[in-house]
Amino acid sequence: MIKSDQIEGLVSAMTTMTTFEGNDPAQPLRVAIHADDVAAAAKNRNGLTYKGFGLLSGNATSSLLMDYKAESPDAYWQLVRTLFAGDHPLMNTIKIEMGNDRNNSTGPNVATMRESDEYPQVAREPGFQLAADARRYQPGVHVSILRWMAPTWVHSNDDVYKWYKNTILAAYREYGVMVDSVNPDVNERTANLDWVADFAHRVHTDDQGFIGNGPNDPNAGWASETERDLFHAIKVITSDEEVTGTFGGEVIANPEYLNAMDVASYHYSVVDDEDGNFKRLAEEFDKEIWNSEAQAVFSNSADRPNNTMDNGLGERTGTGIGGSGSPLEMANTLVKGFVESRRTHAIYQPAIGSCYEHMEYASKELISARDPWSGWMYYDAGCAVLEHFTRFANLGFVSASAHDTIWRAIPQASGCKVGGNNPVNGARNGEPSYMTLAAPNGNDVSIVIINDSGFTKTYEIEIDAALTAAGKPLTIWQTRAADAGQPYDANWRKPVAIIDGNHNENTAVSTYAVTIQPWSMITATTLDSAEVNPATGALTAKPAYAYALPHTNEHTRTVLDVDPANGVLYADDFNYADEPQVETYKFDQLVKEDYLASRGGDAGATPRYSTDTNGAFEVVPDAERGHVLRQQIDWNHAGNAWIEGDPRTAIGDMRWANYRVSVDVKFEDYPGRAPYVLLGAREMGGNKFTTDICGVDFKIRADGVWLLRNFGNEVRRGHLEDLRRRAIEAGMQPFAAGAGSWNTITLEVAGDTATVFINGAKITTWSDPSLQSAGRVNLGTSFDHVRFSNLRVERVDGFSPYYTELIDDMHMRSWDNGSEILHYDSSWTHDNGQGMFTYMRTISRAAGAGAELKFSFDGTGVDLFGPSDGSARLDVFVDGHLVHANAPVHATNGSLRCEYRLEGLEQGHHTVAFRTANAAGFALDAIGLLK
Repeated sequence: MIKSDQIEGLVSAMTTMTTFEGNDPAQPLRVAIHADDVAAAAKNRNGLTYKGFGLLSGNATSSLLMDYKAESPDAYWQLVRTLFAGDHPLMNTIKIEMGNDRNNSTGPNVATMRESDEYPQVAREPGFQLAADARRYQPGVHVSILRWMAPTWVHSNDDVYKWYKNTILAAYREYGVMVDSVNPDVNERTANLDWVADFAHRVHTDDQGFIGNGPNDPNAGWASETERDLFHAIKVITSDEEVTGTFGGEVIANPEYLNAMDVASYHYSVVDDEDGNFKRLAEEFDKEIWNSEAQAVFSNSADRPNNTMDNGLGERTGTGIGGSGSPLEMANTLVKGFVESRRTHAIYQPAIGSCYEHMEYASKELISARDPWSGWMYYDAGCAVLEHFTRFANLGFVSASAHDTIWRAIPQASGCKVGGNNPVNGARNGEPSYMTLAAPNGNDVSIVIINDSGFTKTYEIEIDAALTAAGKPLTIWQTRAADAGQPYDANWRKPVAIIDGNHNENTAVSTYAVTIQPWSMITATTLDSAEVNPATGALTAKPAYAYALPHTNEHTRTVLDVDPANGVLYADDFNYADEPQVETYKFDQLVKEDYLASRGGDAGATPRYSTDTNGAFEVVPDAERGHVLRQQIDWNHAGNAWIEGDPRTAIGDMRWANYRVSVDVKFEDYPGRAPYVLLGAREMGGNKFTTDICGVDFKIRADGVWLLRNFGNEVRRGHLEDLRRRAIEAGMQPFAAGAGSWNTITLEVAGDTATVFINGAKITTWSDPSLQSAGRVNLGTSFDHVRFSNLRVERVDGFSPYYTELIDDMHMRSWDNGSEILHYDSSWTHDNGQGMFTYMRTISRAAGAGAELKFSFDGTGVDLFGPSDGSARLDVFVDGHLVHANAPVHATNGSLRCEYRLEGLEQGHHTVAFRTANAAGFALDAIGLLK
């Protein structure tokens, strides 16, 4: 037996071993891998082959990916390589949601066809671009689509089929990517099995090809025999329900349904139906069973070990990288999903969070990609969790033409007694959770084991001597939290031991004894994946297995500030005349495209640095200004939505604090009632109803009626005569009512005051001591066509323009070396598992009077964010001096809302302390450091 000095006690010999029957954490567990079970699984080509993992591109969560690709290409292509490159890729599937430009949680999916006769605009859908680019590193990446509602022209199944087919073929003709599987039904609806069978028949027998607009349409028909054959080979999925599938028994009972369905899938739930139909579908009928919308990590695993959550015994000692919403919980979900319902593929929604943060369903991703201007990305421990499966097995889809080397998941050597379903979180007593993957020829095995508890767990692994894997050493790979003074990812997927088995001639098995540390997971593999460093005695990964997930350094999220010398934070005329060409992977080669063409072209291109939350804000040609931003969706095209609301898009940096934003707007011709346009500032998300999430916004109708609002609440109002009078007094051009004229709207937010100008004339002002202190810019409209031009965000003299950092309350240690950043005394609690509108889903709470937070920074001020009823009081110290005693905090209507401001300090280095001055509850969500 060989072991690293750093893991003394990890591996132990055991003289007695019994099977785990209950929830006694001290009771060891026996895992037996039999040759007969491996051989039986090898005969199953779809149901037990472990496919691995995929990502879902939908509900606006990919909205900034094209910006990364254009503005930070090195970071973008590193992302694509990390996910899809190599012999053991982290992911092998991209699932694209088809949408209708309406909100379906975080935001909308773009409609590829807004009219029945429109040629599908696949370039404006980031999912198709990502699928194309993934082929640069993984030519066989699997592409799947599903619709979330439909455009307003889609009324019948014939319309659905046209929309699907024409979009699929347009994507193939644009990028060389053919969709591999389709669910013809609607996301999270009960299965319509007759339609699924009908769709399967249409796909497999289609002799028409692309449905053109008349006999002379050059796009009509099949472009090639290859295109036709690939389309005919598309697999059909049922049904993406949001609970345990209700259709298993019906499919088994009806040969038409069974033959039509290649993949059975449902979301989130890990359990089978009461008759065990999904196990039967996998094992008896050899059907693939997917978790086609799985949940990743809730909050940030780099900071998670700073929590003081209950360890399961009523003790607030913390849960390391485990606990509620953790990467260990995510791993348990994978294991239980296979054990209970034979799920062998999981697609994460989202895997990449590439939209503006703190929107609906925030902080539940594997990779955060929020700031395309800086190229900043963060790869969570959830990625390391998936590597415990992918790096130590050959995963994927069995090809009819290729030799079958895909590893099987072995039901008889897998088990999970962790409680819960969604989430799978009943693991605090050390309940067993393990899954065995085996090569179909028995040459190698890998066993993934999760211990999401504060107990040390022991396992005995027995490998049948009839398997070639028996007798090989087991290499133990472990993921756990960093030790003191280490970078956050120092212990993610690291080799920690090599164990020799004990061969028993009487039982014909090789036995390996393993001890699993609290709040950790391991993979025990027979693959020759690590070696002993002769100089140090420590284990070193062999090159093919080395940990290579990118590390995110401290202080790398630079603020969007394009021209500091001239006071311009951001400017966009929507022409992009000077932007370089963008590289895209098409038909197995890297090509360069014009900036706007790469984002959708003249039919409607995605603007830079924008995340729509409803509607479709796109760049279109304009006879007067070259290109402008246009809201494309009118009332005739406003289909069904998950969350109702008017068109909105967010632009810019959430850390912007004091600024002046201006934009030119023009109403197009409109029938009936007057449309409106909105300009908002200081938007930090925090509510699913995104129509009213700006700290302040100015809303004006084409007839001149206007409102100034605070989080949707009216604080000032006026009408056309007010505007004319103000313009005359200022000697400026009056607001031009109606359609066809450009007007310039300016909104300034400085300190606690908001001021509005139209065409340079001051219209109104409003002050409130509790005014939201920072946030992005918003543009909005009614469901009408409105044009925007010359967006400009500028500094305000005498005020700090932004936070250099927005620090989560749980970010107590440097990601680089573990040095202290935030110092809390022992009077605080620190919790993960909060709601989606609590920043990073973490909160810190003071237990009573005298609780102190202390830290140092460079800048001019500090703003504290958190939920507050306004009753708490703070004593505030700067550089050792009490500067505010018994200071009140603002009442807030959410977590990422400013509850206290300490501003106006001299520029420089400061040490500040905040101490609760009374026993009222005080909660902290985040800290903004003013430049």
